[in-house]
Order: sequence, then C-alpha cells, then structure tokens
Amino acid sequence: MKGLFNKIKNRNTRQRFVVSTIRREDGLFETAVFAATLLYIPKSLSSPEIKIESHSQDEAWDMHYRIMERLTTEFPARLFQEFSQS
Repeated sequence: MKGLFNKIKNRNTRQRFVVSTIRREDGLFETAVFAATLLYIPKSLSSPEIKIESHSQDEAWDMHYRIMERLTTEFPARLFQEFSQS
C-alpha cells in the first residue's frame, strides 16, 4: 500500500472532508485533512485544514484512522485547533 484515502461526513455540522495519508519519503508519511465539496472533491489541495507528519507507516495509519473517527463525531474546528497546537 502506498497511501490511504477516505471520505468523511461530520455528523454535527454535515461538512464533508477528505482524509489522505501518503508516503513523502522513505520513513516519512503525511496525513492531511481537506475540506471537500458535496461530491467529496477537495476544495483546495494546496491548503489542507491540518497536516501531520509521522515517521513510520504504522504510526501514520493509526493517526489516519484516529482522525477519521474523531472527525465523524467531533466539531471540526475544535479538532483542527487541537492538532495545530501540538
């Protein structure tokens, strides 16, 4: 597998997001969340809502699924603020 890609609809705000995890380099993975349109097309590929780097594939996959779970049920602004502070 080279990457993960999932479509998410937030239950509280009904906003749509795309969560993507890709391999940037050997030993470096990046998970990004993009705001999406009604058809789950990212509104802007150049400016994700959040971007998180990981140094192993297992860590990146865990982060991807953790963000997916939380983004489905929590308010997006609060989640993005939490990840931007850390």
